[in-house]
Amino acid sequence: MSQAGTPPAVAATATKRADIPRSGPVLLGIFGRDSAPRALVRLPGGRTASVRVGDRVGNRRVVAIDETRIALARNGKGYWLDLPQVN
Repeated sequence: MSQAGTPPAVAATATKRADIPRSGPVLLGIFGRDSAPRALVRLPGGRTASVRVGDRVGNRRVVAIDETRIALARNGKGYWLDLPQVN
């Protein structure tokens, strides 16, 4: 089996810069089946975690995952954590 190089369009997209905050959790990606999506999150200490609905990110619970963001909730209040914008 031969190995082809990465197509230029894929390489260009994969190496673009993004403004990633240094504090708080950061959503790095969404993956998995539509019926069981998972998200890759960078935690404030720099570690990464793969999470699914029901898991905790710090003191907040993951309550939803869609194509570009996850919903986190604590004490009845929630917010969306979006993928960083690519420059």
